[in-house]
Amino acid sequence: MGNRSLGYRPELDGLRAVAVASVLLYHLGSPIAPGGFVGVDVFFVLSGFLITRLIAEELRSGEFSLFKFYERRIRRIAPAFFVVCACCMVAALIFLLPQELKRFSSSLIAAVFSLSNVWFYAHSSYFASAGEVRPLLHTWSLGVEEQFYILFPIMLAAAFKYAPCRTGALVWCVFAVSLILSVTLIDEHPKSSFFLIHTRAWELLAGSVIALGLVPAATSRWQRELGAIAGLIGIAAAIVGFNSHTPFPGYAALLPCLGAALIIWAGEENAVARVLSATPFVFLGLISYSLYLWHWPLIVFSRLWVIGPFDLAQQILLTSVAVGLSIATWHFVETPFRRRDGRGFSRRTMFTAVGVGLGALAGCGLILIGLRGLPGRIPKDALVLASASSNSSPMRSKCHFSGSLDQTYGMSCVFGAPVEPDFIVYADSHGAELSLVLGKLAGAKGQSVRELTASGCAPTVDSLPEDDPECAIYNARMLKKLTSIPAATVIVTANASAWSSAGAATYIPGMQKVVHALRGAGHRVILLGSVPQHPNGVPIPATLARRAMLGERPEDYTFDPRIAHFRDIEAALEKVAAAEHVEYVPVYPLLCDENRCKGDIGGTVLYFDHGHLSMAGEKMIATKLLAPLLWPPDAVVQGPSELQDQIAQ
Repeated sequence: MGNRSLGYRPELDGLRAVAVASVLLYHLGSPIAPGGFVGVDVFFVLSGFLITRLIAEELRSGEFSLFKFYERRIRRIAPAFFVVCACCMVAALIFLLPQELKRFSSSLIAAVFSLSNVWFYAHSSYFASAGEVRPLLHTWSLGVEEQFYILFPIMLAAAFKYAPCRTGALVWCVFAVSLILSVTLIDEHPKSSFFLIHTRAWELLAGSVIALGLVPAATSRWQRELGAIAGLIGIAAAIVGFNSHTPFPGYAALLPCLGAALIIWAGEENAVARVLSATPFVFLGLISYSLYLWHWPLIVFSRLWVIGPFDLAQQILLTSVAVGLSIATWHFVETPFRRRDGRGFSRRTMFTAVGVGLGALAGCGLILIGLRGLPGRIPKDALVLASASSNSSPMRSKCHFSGSLDQTYGMSCVFGAPVEPDFIVYADSHGAELSLVLGKLAGAKGQSVRELTASGCAPTVDSLPEDDPECAIYNARMLKKLTSIPAATVIVTANASAWSSAGAATYIPGMQKVVHALRGAGHRVILLGSVPQHPNGVPIPATLARRAMLGERPEDYTFDPRIAHFRDIEAALEKVAAAEHVEYVPVYPLLCDENRCKGDIGGTVLYFDHGHLSMAGEKMIATKLLAPLLWPPDAVVQGPSELQDQIAQ
């Protein structure tokens, strides 16, 4: 293994700038960086190179100490981390609702103990909707790094001491195993592959193999130039070419990781390095850690009030605030704690301050969980609005399918009277609450409703996502059964606006095939329109509650569900109904005016999340739109108060 100089390389700070800028643009929703999340992978490679280079140099000189290594890591990571987390806790106490605060507190405890990646693997998804309030999601990458640096220095030190000639082979072996796991597990276990150390270690080791001289050095100018250019092109291609639907890490992560590794390998004497060594890039690289810490909580807390994508002015404002806070944190927090001379903090002071600070954060998190998120700080009317998030079907866990292969028609639930169903709701997750509400109504008539609903599995054929083959098999099975049973009324509905966005050319024709097959089997088919979706996946109950805290009436709140796109989809569904001679019932006229939609009508919260109608919302649909069709001429089967009591039961 060759000896490498530990001299400062300014272009690596420039590479940090590229990484943090891409992450920032991605999180702001900028269209120029749909794959900007790969900046984290660039950070991993850089970290692996810089830390391994330092450890290896100290091992060669006999000066390596695990205690000193971890002291450096704590000085580098912990102070700024504490400041940002403490500020997040203050913001969470002010703005988050009780359940959100409990969830935040739990994630905070995990972050303090460098287990963020494990916590978010268990509780969330990196590419989940922006509606999830996760101010500390970005700390998952810190968890991966710290877990790596708990194990790797010990492994490397042992290898240097007991098998110095086999150190390179050992590193390559661990690299290969981790990469193979990343590639082979991405399809079946995408969440664990994204968040956990076993499929991410190879990215840090990509930097390690360069630091340890396990690849031939660049010996000529053309190698350095071509290597650096190829590396920059690889990173740029990932930033602009990937998106949240790209299976990641897996093979895709090779592009940004090898790109970063090539830039590091090419050294300082090339055109790319000279560009990255420019003062603006270097300065942004110096504050990159603080900027990474600050930018995401600012975005998350801003999204509590800004519904929909950030416009350019908002993006510029958020970026300016994040950079300003990062400069201050770098100057007043990072730099003093990293110094070990007379101008910095002593080892004892540093360990005491960090230990007390992080312990206090974890302790506060435990207290807030124990106090149930402090509901007393929220006005009662806001809590009532927020409670609508639980107004979903109590039968979801029992009766709502996951669309997997082990589920059959006979396993589905029937609501209402103990008779063979006259009505069947065939839908994705948007039919679960409707089924139960209709079951209450049907029961009063001595009839019943069968719920045939599956999460993320629209009632269509030939138009489902390629990554969900089980859904296609499930639908084929259900459609075969539906076309063989006695005639009934089948209500077909789904989140059509979302499904058509994912597969605009195939969804509507696939839906029409289902309607055609049902109609041909003698069923009466009612095609129910799609429910308007709240922007960015932000839950409506929480939105109404937060606005009530500012004195706004919930019935005054309206939103734009991408109305032009929504109406195009509704027009397409109406054409399907006309072509197949079935009834079409649009939902949005009841919930929307010409351009905007409501989340609350007459004091009733219509949704329990960002797009699924609550039991109360479905009651409105069932009684005002469907009952007149299903039970003419007496649309109201019971008085309003009795009906409400029935549905609430």
